Amino acid sequence: MVNSLYQLTRKGWLQALSFILSIAMFAMILLYSNTFALYFGGKIPYLVAGVFYGMLILFVHGFGFEIKSTRWQMVFMPLLGYAIILPSLIALVVLH
Repeated sequence: MVNSLYQLTRKGWLQALSFILSIAMFAMILLYSNTFALYFGGKIPYLVAGVFYGMLILFVHGFGFEIKSTRWQMVFMPLLGYAIILPSLIALVVLH
């Protein structure tokens, strides 16, 4: 099941989207570092670790690394990265 979910996102346009979203999140963190620190790190500091984890997932997926092990496919599931990064990007845009 994990392998079939992971294979759903092995399309070229989704890899490009993953790379663009990870770079966009990185740019938003750099440009709006005070807003990011205040809203993501101030109240619940674990949110920062979650955002960095989501950014890492999308960066690995966007770069095109092929993961063979089911265990690592679960750790680096792109759908989880999308679920973390998209609301974070929206929150940074709305809060700023």
